[in-house]
Amino acid sequence: MSRRMLLVAIVPAAVLAVARVVFLVLAAWGLHPFWMWEPLNLAEAAALRDRGEVARLLAEGADPNATYRVRRGFIGERTMRLTPIAAARAARRDEVVQVLVDAGATPDQPGLDAAP
Repeated sequence: MSRRMLLVAIVPAAVLAVARVVFLVLAAWGLHPFWMWEPLNLAEAAALRDRGEVARLLAEGADPNATYRVRRGFIGERTMRLTPIAAARAARRDEVVQVLVDAGATPDQPGLDAAP
């Protein structure tokens, strides 16, 4: 086998090995190279229909009647301050509304507010 053919065969494997080492080092520091994870608040979890996260946040003591900042893109194109019930209703997540009501949220709360 010629030297050039050997180089063509080894370079992709070497690049892959280096990439795997870089990914392992990043993972050890808590950085994920393929996705960025940001914690959700109760209203954002309600808007995303993440019932597991809603239940976890409620179990940790999150107030189902408080107002939370909801980042743009979760419901609309602007940042808003919403209660979890208002966020779930804006995202048409009736099953999450029921979870919040069962947890003590007041169902007749005010609607949407734009964040400053």
